[in-house]
Amino acid sequence: MKSVCVIGGANIDVCGASLEPLRNFDSNPGTITVSYGGVGRNIAQICALLQEKVRFVTCFSGDSYGQMMKQDCEKLGMDTSLSKVVSTMPSSMYVAILDEDHDMRVAMSDMRILREMDIEMLERVMKALDEDDLIIIDANLDMESIRYVLDHAPCPVAADPVSVSKASRFVDQIEKISIFKPNRFEAEAMTGIAITDEASAVACLKWYLSRGVKEVLISLAEEGVLLGCADMCIWLKHRTIHLDNATGGGDTMLGAYVTRRLHGIYPSQALSFAVTAAVDTIEKDSFRRRSLDPQAVEKQIESMNIKEKILCM
Repeated sequence: MKSVCVIGGANIDVCGASLEPLRNFDSNPGTITVSYGGVGRNIAQICALLQEKVRFVTCFSGDSYGQMMKQDCEKLGMDTSLSKVVSTMPSSMYVAILDEDHDMRVAMSDMRILREMDIEMLERVMKALDEDDLIIIDANLDMESIRYVLDHAPCPVAADPVSVSKASRFVDQIEKISIFKPNRFEAEAMTGIAITDEASAVACLKWYLSRGVKEVLISLAEEGVLLGCADMCIWLKHRTIHLDNATGGGDTMLGAYVTRRLHGIYPSQALSFAVTAAVDTIEKDSFRRRSLDPQAVEKQIESMNIKEKILCM
């Protein structure tokens, strides 16, 4: 059976959402939640909820947070047997502050534990996979780990650049990535091309395609998503999103897209599914509810009012 292997970060997420316009250098009234997160873990959760066979590879701390997070991953159906437990490091943590509109204003992460992921560990992972599987990595991995995975992967690799500052970790080996999902800011930082209209959108997509990426998805928030592949470049737009929590939308998009492509669904159809799943996550906080069902997502696609514009063939 085909499987997804996600290699990346797993965090304890602390999220504070302000009830009023944020005031700097002051205490702000708001709501605070604590949950399990991390780009890699989030993507693995989405794949598991969409009923895929998922291996999740990360470094869990031996502290109470790390052990609870590991158990939660396994409860969701992830195989964590190739992960490492590190007793000498604290759990990876991510702290985000959302404004009164529930959009992220600032965040901070402590992911030092991922430095414990070594080549010996990754070698075991590569040996456990075959050519029908698909690997997903995130840029929270250090450069040595990224290079090893891209150089030794026995199957296609999808990647998430995570942030503008970390996106550069993929530039030198971008040709080894089959599916790449930056957001607008990450794509513009990597390519030097500002996406302002259809012509610049095509130029940005072709920058990736000309360098060997097979499929590139660029999320543009409320302006939709760009997709570039061998057959075409398209701009997909959808209905207005009613924002509850913007965190996790991009992770859901990549996870959902990969699950459809793993089963041979055409890129544009896979993207419609992925966008619908991402909107469900944003509007209903599906990560916390653990309620992303593939059949339900399929039924919601029509309600998204999706419009596809072909930019070039």
